[in-house]
Formats: sequence, structure tokens, C-alpha cells
Amino acid sequence: MADSQKKPTRKKKQSITEKNTLSVDMWRFYLMWGVVLAVFLVLVGRAFFVQIIDKEFLQNKANANMVRTEKIKPMRGVISDRHGVPLAISTPIMNVVIDPQDYFENKKLYDETKAKLAVDPTNNKLKRQLPDKNLNLDELADAVGMDRAELRKKVYARPNSRYVVLKKEVPPPQAEMIVGRNFQGVYTEKNYKRYYPQPQPSAQIIGLTNSEGTGIEGLEMQLNSRLSGVAGEQRILRDKKGNRVKDPDVLREVEHGENITLSIDSRLQYIMYRELTAAGIANNARSATAIAVDVKTGEILAMASWPSYNPNDKKGLENKDAMRNRGAVDSFEPGSTMKPLTVAMALESGKYNVNSVVNTSPGSMRVGNHTIRDTHNYGVLTLGGIIQKSSNVGVAKLALSLPYETLPTFYKRLGFGSRSAVKFPGESAGLILPPSKWNVSEVATMSYGYGLNATVLQMADAYAMLANKGKKMPLSLYKLEGLPQGEQMIDAKIADQVLLMMETATQPGGTATRATIPGYRVAGKTGTAHKLRADRKGYSTSEYRALFAGVAPVSDPRLAMVVVVENPKGSYYGGTVSAPVFARVMQESLRLLNVPLDKPLESQKPNK
Repeated sequence: MADSQKKPTRKKKQSITEKNTLSVDMWRFYLMWGVVLAVFLVLVGRAFFVQIIDKEFLQNKANANMVRTEKIKPMRGVISDRHGVPLAISTPIMNVVIDPQDYFENKKLYDETKAKLAVDPTNNKLKRQLPDKNLNLDELADAVGMDRAELRKKVYARPNSRYVVLKKEVPPPQAEMIVGRNFQGVYTEKNYKRYYPQPQPSAQIIGLTNSEGTGIEGLEMQLNSRLSGVAGEQRILRDKKGNRVKDPDVLREVEHGENITLSIDSRLQYIMYRELTAAGIANNARSATAIAVDVKTGEILAMASWPSYNPNDKKGLENKDAMRNRGAVDSFEPGSTMKPLTVAMALESGKYNVNSVVNTSPGSMRVGNHTIRDTHNYGVLTLGGIIQKSSNVGVAKLALSLPYETLPTFYKRLGFGSRSAVKFPGESAGLILPPSKWNVSEVATMSYGYGLNATVLQMADAYAMLANKGKKMPLSLYKLEGLPQGEQMIDAKIADQVLLMMETATQPGGTATRATIPGYRVAGKTGTAHKLRADRKGYSTSEYRALFAGVAPVSDPRLAMVVVVENPKGSYYGGTVSAPVFARVMQESLRLLNVPLDKPLESQKPNK
């Protein structure tokens, strides 16, 4: 019973996984390839975006770190004298520059890598990532020659800058030493420093440049665009450590500045400056100025002033008065040096000839509300005698015997009241009063050099015209290749007659006997002018201007020269102060120019 009541045992069914259908397998296949295709398309799209659409932005980012475009500075042109002697040259000099952004990026990398190496000191891969440049700013300051705190302040003030100049005008050997010490982000750039081999004699003509190499005075300023040239460009590729990967690619060639050749003869220039310095010191004068002109070409062979300055010493530029080119910039009343021109006007009028005479007795004359006086009663004088004795009364009577406009119009025709052809920076035009002022008093005083203002350039121009048979050659500070077209200002016969009258002033009985030169005939005219008072109310009784203007040799004139000494103490006459300077400079100039003698040496005693 028991057995029959037992329940029958069930057999366990074996579990079997059904096989996937073909459709399920294909779905998985397509999904996998779809994912692969999508990833591929994303990669292609990203590559297209990076390489095509966003190429310029990323390229610029890469270039900012690896490529630097630098300017190639041009060499400033050389200024030389007529014989090729350099008066202003540029010498290579280096600027030490740092790239603060590059420095701080590599310093951060260095600090982070050192921190990781402290944890894993055997990691060679990390060691290779360490920048191999010198990151010590204190050592950099010592190498450059700067205060350590100052250098740090300069670098930390502009952490994102790519260009900070640490020091300018570093000599190339020192710059090479700094670069050799492998400082991070530090490199040098080539620059040029202006140097003046003959500083004081030519300083007021040449001028100078500032620290950036731009002309700020004299011809350096006037010719700056021609002297400067045009900068070039080069592209430099560097690795992330700042090392140059390859030679620079020149993007634009540099154009160096133009070389300029002046009319100045540096030998005559030195002699002139030397004699002006000696005369200025000996006479305790305020200043001394002179100009020498080649009468046949109009070229200015020498143009100097004392005191001068040294443009090589930028710390010694406080004396602005010494920096002025007085020969072009200063205008003044030229006094008796105008008398030969007044006589030329009288001859040109046709009313007078070389044999005409003027009665200057009693040595004075009343004109308007003032009296014109001579130093002596010279009585009756020929026109030549008026120049020889420097008679104020004589030239005043000549001027007043003609219509009042005759003399000022004649002066203006010769160039007074207008800037010369030189057009030097800051050049004065002088002053001729307007026609409304041409009355009896003004015309009388103008005849002997008062009541008008002139520059040394204008005076030299006028005397060169007289020496060149009345033909005026445009003054030039640049060497000429050919003879310029001159302008006949007065008849050649009149010019020659006035020149012979001027020669008598240097002969016994004249006012300029100390202007004579052994072996050469000299023509000239002295001038001793009272200076206006500071308040411009009348003339000073203690301040004078000593002048001499002359030409040599008379038989075939080569040079015209004007010498002006301001405020000489003691003797103040043009014949005793300026004439000897003229004689010494002219004598050596004629010798250097190989000008033949035109009178026997025996008949002339050496000038003391």
C-alpha cells in the first residue's frame, strides 16, 4: 500500500538557448559598423574643422609659441665730407631682450616637473621634460649689468608680453656672452649707434639722433627719411625651449639708408673751429661764428660756431645755446659790412661812378631825430674812400640821394629778408622792413647796416656774389657734381669795381690791415655794431658785435668768408677781433686748396 501510494517522480527538462535568427545578427552588424562610421565621420569632420575651417586660428596659436616675426633694422646712412671723410657713421650695437611669456611658461613647466620628480626621482621621461635653459633672473641681472630688483620688476610687470628690452646699446662681445649663458627667453637684436668722428667742429651742422636712431637736430633731422632706410622682416622658428630650429626666412629685404656727401671740407672745418675757439676764449666772447663759401660754385666749405658740443655724449646736451647753428639760425644787424653793397647800389643807379666824390664834412649829419657820425671828419671821399674809411655819413648820403625804395629793394633782390637756398632747419630769413617803413631815417641807417637783420649765411652769399663778378650761385651744403645755374645780380664790371674798393680796406690807411695774408691780395670790410639792449629800447654802450667779411685772392677770387664775434671784451672792433681770425683761417684754407699766390711774398709782412 505504501508503495502503491508513492507519487510518480518527474523528469527534469534540459534547458536549451535558442539560436539567434539571421535578422538579429544583421542588426548587430549594422550597429557596429554604424558606430565605426560615426566615429570615423566625427574624426574626419574634426580634422576638416581643424585643418580647413579653424586652420588660421590654430596656426596662429602654434606660431605664437614657435614662430616669431622680427624686424631687420636698417643701417643709417653715412654723412661724409666732400673728400669722403665720415662725419656721422653707425656702428653695430646690441639690445638685450626677454620674452616674459616664454620665460614664465617654461618656469611653470620647470616647477611642475620638479615637483613630480620629487615624488618619482627615477622617472627619466620627466627629467627629459625639464627646460634646459637658465631661469635665474638674478644671474641675468648681473650679466646684463642691471639692478636685480629693477630687472625683476620689469619682467614681472609684463608677464604676457613677448618683448621687453632689458638693456640698450650693449657692446657685441658682452651681448654674445649673455646669450652664451643660455637664459630662458633672452635673445639679442642688432641695432646701430650713431657715432660722430669729428664732434665739436661739425656738431651744429650734422646734429644728432635720439636713442631710437631718429634725427632730432641739424641735417640728421632734415635728412632723416633719406638716412633712415626701410626695415626688413624675417621669420624665426623656435622650439618650445626657445632654441632656434633653422635659419631665419627673410620676408622682406632691408633697405639701408642713403649715404650723403656734404660740401664741407673737414680740414677747413677743423681749422675754422680751432681759430674761432681761440678767438672766443682770448676775447672772453659770448660766441664766434664763421662761414666760408666757394665763390665759383656756391658750396659751403666750412661753417662753424663756438661754443659747440659733443653729440657722442648724450649726458652733455644741457647747453641748448651751444647746439644752435648760429650761422643759419641767428639774425643780427650786420653794421658796416653792408657798406660795399650800398656802394654797389649807388654804382648801379648810374648816378655815380668810381671817380665820384662825397663830402662827409664835418663828420656828422642830422637825419630825422638822430645824428649819424663818423669816427673822424674824413672830408671829401671817393666811393672807394667811403669803404676804406668806413664812413657812415658817406653811405647815408649815397642812399638818401636816390629814391627811398632803391636801397631796400636792392637788398631784397640780393636775398636779404629771405631764407637762403640751404634751407637749414630753423634758418632765419632775417628782416627787411616793409615799404611803409622806408623813410629817410630807416633808409639812412640801413645803408650802414642798422635797421635790418641778416644771417651769416646771407652775408657770405652776398660777398660770394661780389667775388663772382656779380653772379649769385645758390648756396649748397651738399657736394655738387656740376656747376649750378647762377643768376647775374649786378653787372660784372660793378662787382669788380667794388671788390677793388674793398681791397683798399686791407691796405695801409684802411680799417682791416690785420686781415692781410702773405702772398695773397685780400678784399674785405670790417664791421663793429652796437647791440640792441635786452629791453630793445636803444643800443647798448657796452655790448658789441665784431665782424669781418672778405674775399681772397682778389685777382681770381676763390673763397668768401664772414667772421662774427659776439660780445668780445676789451677790444671789440671788427678790424682787431674778427679780421685776424679771417686771415688765419683764409691763409690755411687757400694753402690746402692749392690756390696760387697772386702777390709777391716779400712785399707782405707776416700777420701777427
